[in-house]
Amino acid sequence: MRVTAKADYALRAAIELAANEGAGPIKGDAISRAQDSPLKFLENILLELRHSGLVQSQRGSEGGYWLARPAAEITVADVIRAVEGPIATVR
Repeated sequence: MRVTAKADYALRAAIELAANEGAGPIKGDAISRAQDSPLKFLENILLELRHSGLVQSQRGSEGGYWLARPAAEITVADVIRAVEGPIATVR
């Protein structure tokens, strides 16, 4: 299966947030550095993940991003759908 760069970065961001679950909000630049992804592109992806209900965010010095649900409840398909749209089912 081919995955777009956008979906790849979204999955990496979700994995980074899952790895730090319970540690409080994580700044976008920290996610960007940890996953070696472009910050501006990542911020747009995080916004899409937030609009889909997978990620929550808070602004300010104590702000950042965190998963909206427990990591065990979020699937790879959820993340891909959030940034790419519906996934076609193939038999």
